[in-house]
Amino acid sequence: MAQTARQSLYAARPTLRESNLPSQALPLIAAALDAALFVLAGVAGAVCYQLFTTGQIETLDGVAGIGMLSAALFILLARVEGLYQLQALLAPGPYLTRATVVLAVSQLAVTCIFFLLKEGADYSRGAIVVSSAFALATMPIVRVIAGKAFQYGVQRGAIKGRPVVTLGDAVELERLGQSDFLRFGIDEIARIALVGRSIGGGLGQRDRAQIAHAIEVSRQRQAMEFALIMPWGRDRELSEVCGLLRISPLPVRLYPDHKIRSVLLQQKERGLVPHFAVTMQRAPLNGWERALKRVMDIALAALGLVVLAPLLVLTVLFIKLDSRGPILFRQRRCGFDNREFIILKFRTMTVMEDIGPIVQAKQGDARVTRVGRVLRRTSIDELPQLLNVIRGDMSLVGPRPHAMAHDDEYKNRINNYALRHHVKPGLTGAAQVKGLRGETSRLWQMEKRVERDLWYINNWSLALDIKIMAMTCVALFRSNAY
Repeated sequence: MAQTARQSLYAARPTLRESNLPSQALPLIAAALDAALFVLAGVAGAVCYQLFTTGQIETLDGVAGIGMLSAALFILLARVEGLYQLQALLAPGPYLTRATVVLAVSQLAVTCIFFLLKEGADYSRGAIVVSSAFALATMPIVRVIAGKAFQYGVQRGAIKGRPVVTLGDAVELERLGQSDFLRFGIDEIARIALVGRSIGGGLGQRDRAQIAHAIEVSRQRQAMEFALIMPWGRDRELSEVCGLLRISPLPVRLYPDHKIRSVLLQQKERGLVPHFAVTMQRAPLNGWERALKRVMDIALAALGLVVLAPLLVLTVLFIKLDSRGPILFRQRRCGFDNREFIILKFRTMTVMEDIGPIVQAKQGDARVTRVGRVLRRTSIDELPQLLNVIRGDMSLVGPRPHAMAHDDEYKNRINNYALRHHVKPGLTGAAQVKGLRGETSRLWQMEKRVERDLWYINNWSLALDIKIMAMTCVALFRSNAY
């Protein structure tokens, strides 16, 4: 009970080898095994039937195709029935009956398809029956062997789930082992235990500090998710925890507590699954959307650097001839998940402010150079950020990054300001194409900009990015930046 009684626990697991297999790959491996099984069963069935009836192998044309069709139908139905969920792959025993029924249905469907297409005469019904018998006999064996192999991989640390920071009640956390986490599809890389209810109910100050620590740990350890392990009856605490985690872009999922898992385990025969999660906060962009956006960023940024190379060279020459100082202006900015990066711009002013109070440029600002006025009015000074896009610090479209000093100021004055960091900052954004750029001397001006940025995050699509980039070209001609 000594560990259970701890009020604060941060247990970082050793870093696993880079060759480890992510648990998300197990369903794909299982589906590939099933496909291979059906093809081999089709070939074996045809060979055995022909040898038994004619004493020789006459033809195997189309046998592999039938096997692939059977496999496709089985995989589709098995996925609907949850046979590729992690718990079904790691412990296949309770699911073998369901898998057998799905296999029988898929084979019956194949037979009906050939009958309706009037292709039955070209394929031996006897061979199809024998192939189905092979599949029915070998499928449970293959599933059990694969399950044992997957379990062995888990025990040896060769298979891992999504890296998560677990957060919640110490007693509930102690009741979960690494094998339980993997059945959820997650891998605990750090653990933060909360004290519990304060005298007045809800979270105490120490728990709030623990949650802030959990957010910092998630950034340092590159976590993909927050896993909440808390009694489901603590509505107020759950609500407060989720509210505090909103400043992080990571998804937050609530997992069943001990009582709920116990009830569900007793109801296995009814098909209830104890290893599930309730999404309390989803990531603004899923994995496919982030990958698609990244591909577009790299392709268009690289193309832009090539096409604009003559303009970039001329700009360098004009800056050098106009005033003393470096060509590029570098400044620390907050990016995705509040991670600091160095933004690049063409220098347009006589100062290079980065720390302390930073004064925004105003109309007629004496600090702006002669060339700088032209660069700022046309936004040419922003073009070096194409390099930030290629490096992955920024995206072509997203909330514009502000100076660190301005972030520190506005996050305490504007509600949900921190949510701007749920996506990568952009070279242009939804606020900019609506004219919300330049000086923000009044608070309402920044509030309008933040409101538009959050609208973009909540309504993101590839088409919206393309539209904003097109509108940016028009917006440049009515710029109000100084």
